[in-house]
Amino acid sequence: MSRPNLTIATIKSKLDAAQLAGFIYQHNNHMLILQEALNEAGSIFPSFVQHEHSTDQIGMQFGLRLSQYDCKILKLEFLIGITHRNQDRSYEIGIGHLKGDEQAFNLNYAFYNYPKTFFMLSCPLYATSAQLLYEIEQQIFNQPKLDFLNTAIKTNPLGEQVVWMKDFIFQQALDMKVRIQKALH
Repeated sequence: MSRPNLTIATIKSKLDAAQLAGFIYQHNNHMLILQEALNEAGSIFPSFVQHEHSTDQIGMQFGLRLSQYDCKILKLEFLIGITHRNQDRSYEIGIGHLKGDEQAFNLNYAFYNYPKTFFMLSCPLYATSAQLLYEIEQQIFNQPKLDFLNTAIKTNPLGEQVVWMKDFIFQQALDMKVRIQKALH
């Protein structure tokens, strides 16, 4: 969905007013990244998850990218920066690995010891929950380097096996996407 007459300054102001993060970082003139994301109660928003049988961790950071199609209409994209790390000291990628718009996520990325991979998900801000899940599956969960997510299985109270790390990532992404949408209306 396109939004007429929105500028990066007005969007940042609305996100600040909604108290979605301790700080909102503006990257160039087209991206806003939530630093120290907050939940609705004002506490730290859970954006890290660790596999219970390994040292594999995922960290998430959320943001928006604005694309101007003409003088008045912007396309808003919901972004998720995903960093995978573990304690294997034999391999680590450096901050120089981040290219282009990925560099907006450098604070999340630099936080990690021994980062292994970084992915940036992009989808329309006004995508449905089914569309968001599809994009997460295609852009994140299908990455061979994240196969460990398929082994993070727990039994829910109904006795069903659930891939809990994937569920956590999707639920946190959906929650933040909806909160950003509300802040902009």
